[in-house]
Amino acid sequence: MLFQIERLVSEHLKGAADVLVSAYARPPWNENWSLEAAVEDITYVLDTPKSIALAAIDRGKVLGIALGIRQRRHAGPVIYLDELSVLPEAQRAGIGTALLSAVFETASGEGCNSVWLISKRDGELSEFYRRCGFALSNNFGLYSKSK
Repeated sequence: MLFQIERLVSEHLKGAADVLVSAYARPPWNENWSLEAAVEDITYVLDTPKSIALAAIDRGKVLGIALGIRQRRHAGPVIYLDELSVLPEAQRAGIGTALLSAVFETASGEGCNSVWLISKRDGELSEFYRRCGFALSNNFGLYSKSK
């Protein structure tokens, strides 16, 4: 499979939203994203100054996306990788790895000293992130409150 990593632009929005909906509908997430919610999520990143929004594209079709928000921390700017999604039928073809690498290179080139993300602690995704050089932090917990 041939693909290129490009900056995600408004022309990619529908394809990027389709990626998000499709990827999250399957395990391990099993989430029912609407196209409207996916478009809103992606648009938020695109509208955020200094964000990093990348797409893996093959012949005009969006195969995967990476969406990062720049944040300032005490040690300097970092990128919080909000979304990394690949179409289920395009997974295991190097797209996620290429997107992560491109995010890290772009972030470094823009003066960010790290990229961080939140994901499942165990399973295939955790192993994927570890293979890509990410380490699981023992210092942080994810806290949530819902109604």
